[in-house]
Amino acid sequence: MFTRQTASQHTGSRTYQADTTAHHHDPDTGHRAWVLLDGIGDRIHTAAWVGTASLALARTAASIGDPGAAIRQIRPVLHAERATLGHPEDWPADAAAIVAVLTPAGRLHIAWAGDCRAYLAEQGRATLLTTDHNKATEQRREGRQPDPDAHDYLTSSLCFSTGAVEAVAVDFGPRPGMRRLVLASDGAYLPHEQAGTLPPPSPDGSPRHRDGRAVPAPLLTGAPEAVARRITDLAVRADPSGADNATAMVIDLHPAD
Repeated sequence: MFTRQTASQHTGSRTYQADTTAHHHDPDTGHRAWVLLDGIGDRIHTAAWVGTASLALARTAASIGDPGAAIRQIRPVLHAERATLGHPEDWPADAAAIVAVLTPAGRLHIAWAGDCRAYLAEQGRATLLTTDHNKATEQRREGRQPDPDAHDYLTSSLCFSTGAVEAVAVDFGPRPGMRRLVLASDGAYLPHEQAGTLPPPSPDGSPRHRDGRAVPAPLLTGAPEAVARRITDLAVRADPSGADNATAMVIDLHPAD
Protein backbone atom coordinates (compact mmCIF):
# COMPACT_ATOMS: atom_id res chain seq x y z
CA MET A 1 0.00 0.00 0.00
CA PHE A 2 1.40 3.42 -0.88
CA THR A 3 0.32 6.73 0.59
CA ARG A 4 0.00 10.39 -0.22
CA GLN A 5 -0.63 13.07 2.39
CA THR A 6 -1.30 16.77 2.51
CA ALA A 7 -2.38 19.23 5.17
CA SER A 8 -4.05 22.61 5.40
CA GLN A 9 -4.08 25.09 8.27
CA HIS A 10 -5.87 28.33 9.06
CA THR A 11 -5.13 30.49 12.10
CA GLY A 12 -8.78 31.57 12.35
CA SER A 13 -9.30 34.47 14.74
CA ARG A 14 -6.43 33.38 17.00
CA THR A 15 -3.16 35.24 17.40
CA TYR A 16 -0.99 32.12 17.15
CA GLN A 17 -1.19 28.90 15.13
CA ALA A 18 -0.92 26.20 17.78
CA ASP A 19 -2.00 23.26 15.59
CA THR A 20 0.59 21.22 13.72
CA THR A 21 1.05 18.02 11.75
CA ALA A 22 3.93 15.60 11.25
CA HIS A 23 4.70 12.50 9.19
CA HIS A 24 7.49 9.97 9.57
CA HIS A 25 8.41 6.75 7.77
CA ASP A 26 10.72 4.39 9.64
CA PRO A 27 12.79 2.45 7.09
CA ASP A 28 13.71 -0.20 9.65
CA THR A 29 10.17 -1.12 10.68
CA GLY A 30 8.35 -0.07 7.52
CA HIS A 31 5.74 1.76 9.61
CA ARG A 32 4.38 5.13 8.52
CA ALA A 33 3.07 7.49 11.19
CA TRP A 34 1.00 10.66 10.94
CA VAL A 35 0.37 13.04 13.84
CA LEU A 36 -1.93 16.00 14.35
CA LEU A 37 -1.64 18.10 17.51
CA ASP A 38 -4.13 20.77 18.55
CA GLY A 39 -2.29 23.00 20.99
CA ILE A 40 -4.36 24.12 23.95
CA GLY A 41 -4.81 27.87 24.27
CA ASP A 42 -3.63 30.82 22.23
CA ARG A 43 -0.12 31.28 23.59
CA ILE A 44 3.21 31.74 21.89
CA HIS A 45 5.05 29.12 23.94
CA THR A 46 2.51 26.47 22.94
CA ALA A 47 2.77 27.43 19.27
CA ALA A 48 6.57 27.12 19.51
CA TRP A 49 6.40 23.73 21.26
CA VAL A 50 3.92 21.73 19.17
CA GLY A 51 6.20 21.35 16.14
CA THR A 52 8.99 19.49 17.93
CA ALA A 53 6.49 17.51 20.03
CA SER A 54 4.58 16.29 16.95
CA LEU A 55 7.73 15.16 15.16
CA ALA A 56 8.99 13.33 18.24
CA LEU A 57 5.64 11.59 18.55
CA ALA A 58 5.59 10.63 14.86
CA ARG A 59 9.08 9.14 15.10
CA THR A 60 8.19 7.18 18.23
CA ALA A 61 5.00 5.83 16.70
CA ALA A 62 6.71 4.80 13.47
CA SER A 63 9.45 3.08 15.44
CA ILE A 64 7.22 0.94 17.66
CA GLY A 65 4.16 0.65 15.41
CA ASP A 66 1.67 1.21 18.22
CA PRO A 67 0.29 4.77 18.39
CA GLY A 68 -1.31 4.32 21.80
CA ALA A 69 1.93 3.02 23.29
CA ALA A 70 3.75 5.90 21.59
CA ILE A 71 1.58 8.49 23.35
CA ARG A 72 2.13 6.82 26.71
CA GLN A 73 5.85 6.44 26.10
CA ILE A 74 6.42 10.05 25.11
CA ARG A 75 4.43 11.64 27.95
CA PRO A 76 7.22 11.54 30.58
CA VAL A 77 9.73 12.68 27.95
CA LEU A 78 7.63 15.73 27.11
CA HIS A 79 7.09 16.49 30.79
CA ALA A 80 10.86 16.47 31.37
CA GLU A 81 11.50 18.66 28.32
CA ARG A 82 8.81 21.19 29.24
CA ALA A 83 10.44 21.68 32.64
CA THR A 84 13.51 23.12 30.88
CA LEU A 85 11.63 25.47 28.54
CA GLY A 86 10.48 28.09 31.03
CA HIS A 87 6.76 27.71 30.35
CA PRO A 88 4.33 29.40 32.78
CA GLU A 89 3.77 27.05 35.70
CA ASP A 90 0.01 27.50 35.55
CA TRP A 91 -0.18 26.89 31.78
CA PRO A 92 2.63 24.72 30.36
CA ALA A 93 2.22 23.72 26.73
CA ASP A 94 -0.14 20.83 26.03
CA ALA A 95 -2.23 19.56 23.14
CA ALA A 96 -4.96 17.22 22.05
CA ALA A 97 -3.31 14.54 19.94
CA ILE A 98 -4.17 11.97 17.32
CA VAL A 99 -1.73 9.49 15.78
CA ALA A 100 -2.22 7.09 12.87
CA VAL A 101 0.17 4.27 11.99
CA LEU A 102 0.07 2.17 8.82
CA THR A 103 1.88 -1.17 9.02
CA PRO A 104 3.61 -2.84 6.06
CA ALA A 105 0.78 -5.39 6.08
CA GLY A 106 -1.74 -2.61 5.41
CA ARG A 107 -3.31 -2.47 8.87
CA LEU A 108 -4.18 1.00 10.15
CA HIS A 109 -3.88 1.81 13.86
CA ILE A 110 -5.20 5.07 15.32
CA ALA A 111 -4.85 6.38 18.87
CA TRP A 112 -5.75 9.69 20.46
CA ALA A 113 -5.83 11.68 23.68
CA GLY A 114 -8.20 14.62 23.61
CA ASP A 115 -10.67 15.67 20.95
CA CYS A 116 -8.84 15.53 17.62
CA ARG A 117 -10.74 13.25 15.26
CA ALA A 118 -10.21 10.73 12.48
CA TYR A 119 -12.64 10.05 9.63
CA LEU A 120 -12.35 7.25 7.08
CA ALA A 121 -13.80 8.00 3.66
CA GLU A 122 -14.47 5.46 0.91
CA GLN A 123 -16.43 5.99 -2.29
CA GLY A 124 -17.85 9.32 -1.18
CA ARG A 125 -19.02 8.13 2.24
CA ALA A 126 -17.37 8.73 5.60
CA THR A 127 -17.26 7.14 9.04
CA LEU A 128 -16.14 8.80 12.27
CA LEU A 129 -13.54 6.54 13.93
CA THR A 130 -12.91 8.36 17.20
CA THR A 131 -14.69 9.44 20.39
CA ASP A 132 -13.95 12.85 21.91
CA HIS A 133 -12.31 13.04 25.32
CA ASN A 134 -14.18 16.03 26.72
CA LYS A 135 -17.03 17.09 28.99
CA ALA A 136 -19.52 17.00 26.11
CA THR A 137 -18.94 13.25 25.71
CA GLU A 138 -19.30 12.71 29.45
CA GLN A 139 -22.59 14.59 29.51
CA ARG A 140 -23.94 12.60 26.55
CA ARG A 141 -23.07 9.38 28.38
CA GLU A 142 -25.03 10.68 31.37
CA GLY A 143 -28.04 11.20 29.11
CA ARG A 144 -27.73 14.99 29.20
CA GLN A 145 -27.64 17.56 26.45
CA PRO A 146 -24.08 18.95 26.48
CA ASP A 147 -23.62 22.46 27.82
CA PRO A 148 -22.76 25.00 25.10
CA ASP A 149 -19.09 25.14 26.14
CA ALA A 150 -18.71 21.49 27.24
CA HIS A 151 -16.66 20.63 24.16
CA ASP A 152 -13.95 23.06 25.28
CA TYR A 153 -13.18 21.14 28.49
CA LEU A 154 -10.84 18.23 27.71
CA THR A 155 -10.67 15.14 29.90
CA SER A 156 -7.44 13.88 28.30
CA SER A 157 -4.49 15.33 26.39
CA LEU A 158 -1.02 14.49 25.17
CA CYS A 159 0.66 15.55 28.44
CA PHE A 160 -2.13 14.56 30.86
CA SER A 161 -0.26 11.65 32.48
CA THR A 162 -3.35 9.75 33.62
CA GLY A 163 -5.64 10.87 30.78
CA ALA A 164 -7.30 8.30 28.58
CA VAL A 165 -5.58 7.03 25.46
CA GLU A 166 -8.06 5.31 23.18
CA ALA A 167 -7.30 3.28 20.06
CA VAL A 168 -8.97 1.65 17.07
CA ALA A 169 -7.63 -0.52 14.27
CA VAL A 170 -8.82 -0.86 10.69
CA ASP A 171 -8.01 -3.99 8.69
CA PHE A 172 -8.76 -3.29 5.05
CA GLY A 173 -8.43 -6.90 3.98
CA PRO A 174 -8.88 -7.63 0.27
CA ARG A 175 -11.29 -4.76 -0.44
CA PRO A 176 -10.13 -2.87 -3.54
CA GLY A 177 -10.04 0.87 -3.97
CA MET A 178 -8.46 3.92 -2.40
CA ARG A 179 -9.29 4.87 1.18
CA ARG A 180 -8.95 8.37 2.58
CA LEU A 181 -8.08 9.06 6.20
CA VAL A 182 -8.78 12.57 7.46
CA LEU A 183 -7.34 13.83 10.75
CA ALA A 184 -8.77 17.10 12.06
CA SER A 185 -8.54 19.51 14.96
CA ASP A 186 -11.77 20.67 16.58
CA GLY A 187 -11.51 24.05 14.88
CA ALA A 188 -11.71 22.23 11.56
CA TYR A 189 -14.40 19.63 12.24
CA LEU A 190 -16.86 21.31 14.63
CA PRO A 191 -18.31 23.81 12.10
CA HIS A 192 -18.77 20.95 9.61
CA GLU A 193 -20.37 18.71 12.21
CA GLN A 194 -22.79 21.52 13.07
CA ALA A 195 -23.54 22.04 9.36
CA GLY A 196 -24.11 18.32 8.80
CA THR A 197 -21.25 17.91 6.35
CA LEU A 198 -19.24 15.58 8.60
CA PRO A 199 -20.55 12.66 10.69
CA PRO A 200 -21.43 13.61 14.30
CA PRO A 201 -20.57 11.59 17.41
CA SER A 202 -23.10 9.17 18.85
CA PRO A 203 -25.99 10.90 20.66
CA ASP A 204 -25.29 8.79 23.76
CA GLY A 205 -21.53 9.45 23.77
CA SER A 206 -20.68 5.82 23.03
CA PRO A 207 -18.25 4.61 20.35
CA ARG A 208 -21.00 2.74 18.50
CA HIS A 209 -20.80 5.14 15.55
CA ARG A 210 -17.60 3.34 14.58
CA ASP A 211 -19.67 0.32 13.62
CA GLY A 212 -22.42 2.36 12.03
CA ARG A 213 -23.04 2.94 8.38
CA ALA A 214 -20.95 5.48 6.55
CA VAL A 215 -22.77 8.67 5.62
CA PRO A 216 -22.44 10.69 2.39
CA ALA A 217 -19.59 13.17 2.65
CA PRO A 218 -19.04 15.15 -0.55
CA LEU A 219 -16.89 17.51 1.54
CA LEU A 220 -14.19 14.81 1.50
CA THR A 221 -14.21 14.08 -2.22
CA GLY A 222 -11.75 15.49 -4.74
CA ALA A 223 -8.01 16.07 -4.87
CA PRO A 224 -6.47 15.80 -1.39
CA GLU A 225 -5.01 19.32 -1.47
CA ALA A 226 -8.40 20.76 -2.40
CA VAL A 227 -10.18 18.75 0.29
CA ALA A 228 -7.79 19.83 3.04
CA ARG A 229 -8.15 23.51 2.07
CA ARG A 230 -11.93 23.17 1.76
CA ILE A 231 -12.24 21.75 5.27
CA THR A 232 -10.20 24.49 6.94
CA ASP A 233 -11.34 27.46 4.85
CA LEU A 234 -15.04 26.67 5.17
CA ALA A 235 -14.67 25.99 8.90
CA VAL A 236 -13.17 29.43 9.52
CA ARG A 237 -15.61 31.12 7.17
CA ALA A 238 -18.51 29.81 9.28
CA ASP A 239 -17.53 32.16 12.15
CA PRO A 240 -14.66 34.46 11.13
CA SER A 241 -14.64 36.47 14.35
CA GLY A 242 -14.65 33.47 16.68
CA ALA A 243 -12.88 30.81 14.63
CA ASP A 244 -10.37 28.52 16.33
CA ASN A 245 -7.17 27.31 14.68
CA ALA A 246 -8.30 24.84 12.00
CA THR A 247 -6.10 22.02 10.73
CA ALA A 248 -6.91 19.06 8.49
CA MET A 249 -4.60 16.32 7.29
CA VAL A 250 -5.74 14.21 4.33
CA ILE A 251 -4.01 10.86 3.85
CA ASP A 252 -4.80 8.73 0.81
CA LEU A 253 -4.12 5.02 1.20
CA HIS A 254 -3.76 3.24 -2.13
CA PRO A 255 -3.62 -0.57 -2.40
CA ALA A 256 -0.39 -1.84 -3.88
CA ASP A 257 -0.54 -2.94 -7.51
